[in-house]
Amino acid sequence: MKYTMNKYLITGGSGRLGTELKKHWSWADYPTHKELDITEPVRRKKKYELVIHAAAYTNVAMSKQESNLCYDINVNGTKNMLKAYKDVPFVYISTEYAVNPTTYYSETKQMAEREVVKHPHHLIIRTLFKPRPCPFDRAFYDQFTMGDYVDVIAELIIGEIILWNTGERKSKLMYVGTGRKSIYDLAKQTRPDVKRESVDVISWVKLPHDYI
Repeated sequence: MKYTMNKYLITGGSGRLGTELKKHWSWADYPTHKELDITEPVRRKKKYELVIHAAAYTNVAMSKQESNLCYDINVNGTKNMLKAYKDVPFVYISTEYAVNPTTYYSETKQMAEREVVKHPHHLIIRTLFKPRPCPFDRAFYDQFTMGDYVDVIAELIIGEIILWNTGERKSKLMYVGTGRKSIYDLAKQTRPDVKRESVDVISWVKLPHDYI
């Protein structure tokens, strides 16, 4: 098969992070779901220098009820990408949740990480990103993260990927964030009137007090 060259393949281009990455890397390839359904065997159509796999099922509250869909996207989808691009340096966008899973969503992200570590040239990035400004009138004062707003995290991720991709490409797992803080303190940066609330008020899904 004759390949056409395009430096980066980035999945999840319509998501929160993918949308932000496009502002910086507009020249990369961001296939739509119709163009690339990761839940099906992936057929390579182009040659890439780097694959950044950011597509994911992210509905934490519904992940248990939609466990088949969550697993299919987060685990099987990652396996399909790894199989198709086993010889291409592979960046996996994971979550702080994966260090100590408390939901089915976070369990599947941890499962996916276990698949990614089998790739000979991989970078796993654990992070957390929020929309700017904070869209809620309440925020958890007793839940902690190293995450930040998506525009901040996107730039940090880009910097780390460039360093890794232009270096030895040594396989590793890393965190990307801006230091430990409460979700309330983060929210207050863009919504000064946000109210304090405990994470324990959420009873329908078990959320962590600390992401890290």
